[in-house]
Amino acid sequence: MNILITGGTGFIGQALTKAFTEKQWQVTILSRSARSSPNRYVSYLEWDGKKMPLGMGMYDIVINLAGASIAEKTWSDTYKQVLRDSRIQATQACVEYINRAIQKPKLFISASAIGYYGGAREEKTPESATAGEDFLADLSKEWEEVSRKAKCRVVNPRISVVLGNEGGAFPLMATAYNFFVGGKLGSGEQGFSWIHIQDLVQAFLFFIENTEVEGPINLSAPELVNQLAFSASLANALGRPDIVPAPKFMLKLLFGERSILFWGGQWAVPEKLQEAGFRYDFPELEGALGDLV
Repeated sequence: MNILITGGTGFIGQALTKAFTEKQWQVTILSRSARSSPNRYVSYLEWDGKKMPLGMGMYDIVINLAGASIAEKTWSDTYKQVLRDSRIQATQACVEYINRAIQKPKLFISASAIGYYGGAREEKTPESATAGEDFLADLSKEWEEVSRKAKCRVVNPRISVVLGNEGGAFPLMATAYNFFVGGKLGSGEQGFSWIHIQDLVQAFLFFIENTEVEGPINLSAPELVNQLAFSASLANALGRPDIVPAPKFMLKLLFGERSILFWGGQWAVPEKLQEAGFRYDFPELEGALGDLV
């Protein structure tokens, strides 16, 4: 198997690359900086995030994870444009490569996010639910629409909060509790959709192996919890108190529009994954946190 990954140097990309190379699959990673690899199954090509570089080969699978960090910086008008361009331009480049290829890839996995449903969705949202109406929802909707122009099977994993020790939000959350400043965010009643990194990796392998799976797929655990329950469970797993809440007004003062990432939430239901027969290693929060802690 020959796989191309954009955004492959990030947390999720590294986890996927490890799983693929363990199967002795060849992985080519597009990176914004020149890199070399000690692993004979991994190679890097430098690119600008807008156009595919020279030296492209033929690939069985294209995985698109590229995009500037949603949580890292204030959502100024300028940075919102960066968030959009980094996703849309990379996706367009992938689609153009796929559609021009003489031997087309079998599968295009182009990442999306549960932000598709809106940042403060109160009801359960299977994949058939309508899109939200805020910035993240509009961005996710456009992101997916561009990817579906590819002339091959397309899967859009709508990724929830990924729990893993090697990156993402979990190490930062655990650090807050370890320093005794952890607590609920906002009201705590908002949905908190999550998935263990091991299940995310297995889901990508499931997409590759099951050709009937396509379209948007909620990548979240089947157990639905609110943010208050997640906060209490994390505190318990770490043996730390859950005593320093961050009210919604404080989060808005600190983070502005971006604060919806902390006081908002979704109840994403992985309906299509479960119907397709996917089996989770960590379907419940207690087991997932126990494994990580």
